[in-house]
Amino acid sequence: MKIKEIVAAVGIAATGVAFAIATQGSAQAVPAHPTLAMKAPTGTQADWKPPVGYVLERSFMGDDASCRKEGDRGVSGAKWRRYVCHEKMVQVADVWTLMQSLYVKK
Repeated sequence: MKIKEIVAAVGIAATGVAFAIATQGSAQAVPAHPTLAMKAPTGTQADWKPPVGYVLERSFMGDDASCRKEGDRGVSGAKWRRYVCHEKMVQVADVWTLMQSLYVKK
């Protein structure tokens, strides 16, 4: 009887060790703080110029839909006749952020 108990205990211990090793390996495979690697934007964004007659109304963080909503609001409120949204990646500290620039034609 004692041999069966020893064999069972060794089997349980071996299973525990195998589980610990397997768990540790999978935990190390995923970084604690996953980050998305982004390259700096190319020089083509810096080359962009607004159309003739358009002036910068404002810049803000956001998406294209937010810029268009602001532009449409200005047209319907007769603040300007037309608008152009231009998005650009800018670096704030160590993070790249999408910025919108709203150019308007008054």
